[in-house]
Amino acid sequence: MENEILDYFADNEYYKGRIIAIKYFYFESQARLYAARLREAGLRCFVSNVNTITAFPLGDGGIGLHIREKDIDEAVKIISQLDNNNLHDRSEFSFRDADEDDIQYFINVSKKDNKIDHVYFTIVVILLLVILSSFLRAMESNFVFNAF
Repeated sequence: MENEILDYFADNEYYKGRIIAIKYFYFESQARLYAARLREAGLRCFVSNVNTITAFPLGDGGIGLHIREKDIDEAVKIISQLDNNNLHDRSEFSFRDADEDDIQYFINVSKKDNKIDHVYFTIVVILLLVILSSFLRAMESNFVFNAF
């Protein structure tokens, strides 16, 4: 098993049995991490639907992690441990933790963005007026030449 790079479920005795999807993921990276942890524990597994879900993200968490049915008890223990670790990590840090300096910074950035938007708008209006006046002058000179 250590010499094989890919997890291959062949038709010999070692591989016989049903293959089941034990968990579905939204992100390939998370599925690969879970698969690596299962392989580290000596469980054969594979990840499916990566290309399809990456090309057409349907939002249903369609990237599957598959194992042999006979390995389900050990796999469930490992996966539940990983799930608990992920929940614990999320509770320690929140993107909502902002202090007064952070809030003031975001206020200042948004004010500067509004000023820049007004400058760009003014420049665009001036350019459009210049183009319009050039077009009108060209039409007027063309009209004068056609009249004579």
